[in-house]
Amino acid sequence: MGIKKITILFLLLQISLFGQIKKSELNGKWKTSNDNDLFQLSDTINFYKNEFFVSIKSCNQIIWEIKNRKLKTKKVHNCSEPGRVIQFNEKEKIKIKKTDFGQVLEIYLAKNLIDKFRIISNNKQRKVKRKRNIKQLNLMRFDKLTDEKLYKYVDSLIFKVLKYKVDTSKNENFGTQISTSNPNVKIRIRDGYIGNPEPLIVVNGYPIKNKSILKNLLLVETYNIVYLTKEKSAYLYGTRAINGVIIMNTSEKRFKIVRKNTAGNNQ
Repeated sequence: MGIKKITILFLLLQISLFGQIKKSELNGKWKTSNDNDLFQLSDTINFYKNEFFVSIKSCNQIIWEIKNRKLKTKKVHNCSEPGRVIQFNEKEKIKIKKTDFGQVLEIYLAKNLIDKFRIISNNKQRKVKRKRNIKQLNLMRFDKLTDEKLYKYVDSLIFKVLKYKVDTSKNENFGTQISTSNPNVKIRIRDGYIGNPEPLIVVNGYPIKNKSILKNLLLVETYNIVYLTKEKSAYLYGTRAINGVIIMNTSEKRFKIVRKNTAGNNQ
């Protein structure tokens, strides 16, 4: 994933409280700030209700019209007069489900599940001048295990967000170790410590030895990621925290299954 996407996801995942929304709050007309092509490709989707005063850059939008859990989806091109609208004729339905990592929003078309999102947040902002409430619904589309997005995200967090130094010098190899996850990156071993140069990773309170276990977890089901420096984490994890700790909370249901399947294989 690109740095921009990583940063956006990193900020979203700092929200430790589950986004809670009532079914009745979904009623109304919601417009995306995404181009309708990007709507199909983006991990994160932002919808706005009463969006008249929100700056929408794209000519193309997706509009959801929701009433009593029934959904009408429209593709709209705004930069023509009159605007072009494509509307789906099949019956659509929207459902909200509670999970151990937050609320999930599912879209059905002719009784078939066609899209699935986690509700990140449901915000309300009041515009004083026009006395109009603008509501924003932030969604994250479900990823696939084959995409290994959580694994790639944590790897990027280590090398990009946490600013580990990359040693490209051929003459300064002392005190460095090649990263096991990225052979093109060298990380300087701190304080002469010869152990794992990467931070300790703790998932749902359980320290893991092998980061590859993250390949079997979903990024969208991970609702909190926090980084602790060496000073903050040493009293909790001792020498294992010599390079800090990445703590994450994810679906306990899925994590239990993954731990069971990888038991005895260097977790």
